[in-house]
Amino acid sequence: MDFEDRKYQVNRRTLTVLLIVSFFNTGNSLLSELLLACSGPGLREAMMEWYAQLPEKYSMYAIAMQRLLEVPQWYYLLVAVLDAASIAGLVLMCHLRKSGFHCYTLSKLLLMLMPMLFLGRSHVSIGDMMIAVLVIAYYFFLMKSMGVFDDKPAEQEQMQG
Repeated sequence: MDFEDRKYQVNRRTLTVLLIVSFFNTGNSLLSELLLACSGPGLREAMMEWYAQLPEKYSMYAIAMQRLLEVPQWYYLLVAVLDAASIAGLVLMCHLRKSGFHCYTLSKLLLMLMPMLFLGRSHVSIGDMMIAVLVIAYYFFLMKSMGVFDDKPAEQEQMQG
């Protein structure tokens, strides 16, 4: 096995590990968003009452949960759709498709914009945004080093797909 083959294998393993971590992270987010989107007003009120009864040392959790429950349900449904698009992009990237990278990147960028557009700056996490941009950049680096973004004639790409 020559150097290029070993480099490709290492990049493929690294990409696979990163895809698995991203899949679990995004899948967890998708389930949470669907739960919040499907929760009825009764459940929301019960949770707000429960969090309001927490001891003072847990008040920051109660405030955070109250803010989450005040967000309209349609917002969580829209975020869940974008999370599902991210998962679709991850699956396509697993098959080394450029379209998967583009789908994942677009959905993650829209997910970063959602809190700013609909909830205000207080809901924006700069740390989460930085991590997302770094992960996208790393996906690009890995896929580019594996030749995914090389320009191929349309016939060759169709033969591989």
